[in-house]
Amino acid sequence: MLARGEIRLAIPYGRTTYVDARKNIMGFSPELSKYLGEFLSAKYKKRINVKLVPTVPGQLLTTIDNNQADVVVDYFQERLAYSKSQKYLVFEHPRSENYVVVSNVQSKPINNLHDLSGQIICAGRLTHTVALESLNKDLAQDKQINIFRDRLILSDEDLLQMTDAGLIEYVWVARWKAELWQPLLRNIQIHERTTTPGGSPGDLVFYKNNHELAKDIIDFVNSPYLDKALIEYRKKDFAYRKNALKNPVAKAEWQRFESMREYFRKYGNEQRLDPLFLAGLGFQESMLNQDAVSPVGAIGVMQLMPQTGASMKVGDIRELQPNIHAGTKYINSLLYTMSLDESLPHSERAFFAVAAYNAGPNNIRKARELAAKMGFDPNKWFYNVEMATAKLVGPETFLYVRNVYKYYITYDVWQSKTTLPNEKLEPQKNTSSQK
Repeated sequence: MLARGEIRLAIPYGRTTYVDARKNIMGFSPELSKYLGEFLSAKYKKRINVKLVPTVPGQLLTTIDNNQADVVVDYFQERLAYSKSQKYLVFEHPRSENYVVVSNVQSKPINNLHDLSGQIICAGRLTHTVALESLNKDLAQDKQINIFRDRLILSDEDLLQMTDAGLIEYVWVARWKAELWQPLLRNIQIHERTTTPGGSPGDLVFYKNNHELAKDIIDFVNSPYLDKALIEYRKKDFAYRKNALKNPVAKAEWQRFESMREYFRKYGNEQRLDPLFLAGLGFQESMLNQDAVSPVGAIGVMQLMPQTGASMKVGDIRELQPNIHAGTKYINSLLYTMSLDESLPHSERAFFAVAAYNAGPNNIRKARELAAKMGFDPNKWFYNVEMATAKLVGPETFLYVRNVYKYYITYDVWQSKTTLPNEKLEPQKNTSSQK
């Protein structure tokens, strides 16, 4: 590797790792490869390039086995595949981390984890929550900390962005990430006294005989070079996140949601679409403002063009109820156009529907075909077809669906703070054919 002056680094596709958005690479990987190359070049006094090998999650070890990569960065829990093998050199959680409570600046101070008793705190899908879970064992059932863990897509960076926008109140994240983002996310505060030891997500995997390479990369992981890479990534990624989210739970916006939630429930259930996801889509389009009219003439909450609204034959879309009804029917028609399997889970139907609403069903059909060629599952949106969509049409739809999902999560979390839990907006488990 030193002789050829190149290290091949397999990295999983993911929002914070690697996304090819029409050759504009989003994620941390470009900065990681740049500064790892500089670190190795400085050590060995020769130019060493780090080549990225973007890989479908679940196939990372294959890149080593097929001699396509020298080292794997694993964030996708493939540990079971290599934990029983004797041919890999594995470093679990190579960078020690402390975790901390972060909140919006409007929240009251948290002096210790006990102060979270009875509160909701959000955690990303890879975040260690052992400290919170251990504390809950000592608390009465009605006093326990309610840990809301998104196991689908949300990263710590997403949750910090949502906290900054006031969408959620408390988040449990690695302290270095909170400190990294605080200069740019001006509405978050770090509760210093809640700092708790933990471990990093992800592992590094090498072949057994790559001890020298392993030592070099572990040294890099604990060096200032990695910190420089993280700072550069933060600045770049902030351009995508800045002003990307509005607040659906501010007083006026929440009142609008409550005033129309019955319509989202009624028509979402009729069309086997998640009502909360419809609400999230409506907020993304218009902030649930029925008086909104776009520069091109799209009308109301669901931002429908007059011709589209008329074709749904449900009434005047300048009125609220017909607007939501027509928007829901139109979304369902997009699902038909894409010929999606009706057996797909409600959640996947919602993701594909929102994507088609933004990019058009033909583009999403093409993206599904491309996803299959790239080795992704064409029936799953996140970490699969969304990656092919970004490659095909650019970052807009990729980010659009994720924003709608964040609003969906926000509504879900905030319902538990209101009288809504007894009136959940979950779609009926209707397995009959679509209308």
